[in-house]
Amino acid sequence: MSHQYNRSHPAKYSGFTLIECAIGMLLVTVMLSALLTPLTAQVEQRQLTETQNSLTQISDALMGFAMANGYLPCPDRTAGAGANDGIEDLNAGATNCAVAEGNLPWATLGITGTDSWGNYFRYRATAAFTDRANPFKLNSVGNISVQCPATSCGTMTTYTNSAPAVLVSHGRNGYGAVNALTRSLNAPPMGADELANSDGNTAFISRTLSAPGAAAGEFDDQVVWLSTAILLNKMITAQKLP
Repeated sequence: MSHQYNRSHPAKYSGFTLIECAIGMLLVTVMLSALLTPLTAQVEQRQLTETQNSLTQISDALMGFAMANGYLPCPDRTAGAGANDGIEDLNAGATNCAVAEGNLPWATLGITGTDSWGNYFRYRATAAFTDRANPFKLNSVGNISVQCPATSCGTMTTYTNSAPAVLVSHGRNGYGAVNALTRSLNAPPMGADELANSDGNTAFISRTLSAPGAAAGEFDDQVVWLSTAILLNKMITAQKLP
């Protein structure tokens, strides 16, 4: 039995056209974007939380160091001999700090010295609380201030003018921090508030985090400081002060 083909009706081929493929790829891209956006936000929130927890643990470690030794550790210098090694740097007489501000002396404290983005924590301490020759007393006062300027908070807010020490994570952008992998200084901050946390003086800024392009400027620094009252109280409890 012979078969005849109807040439007037060509065979239909199954498959996708280019337009259908393009539409499918677009839908997949949209779906992936919808899934990745909250995932990215979750990762960023986790990094913020981990860094904040690290700052709290560092504060406790600094308190413990003072209770054991009678003074706070010196910063680890960011330039020169012995820079960025996590060991506190003292002057030639080994009684005062070689620098007032630098990296957290993480090796001296025996803790981790980097934030969630791989940068060293910044650390500044008041000389009265790091002096080995004349350990601090009940009337010792810190000279570090932490504020939120009116341009960022609406009204000028002062959190402290007498902190013995302050710690800073320069956040996700890392501007102004020393990178732990390269041990070199990252690019400087572009916003005034972040710049205030890396300019080497005793005034620091703490405020709500804001993205690039925000009215008050980008800000992702996390700042914590030691309380003079709490530090002195712990020293009394440890019988290091009368």
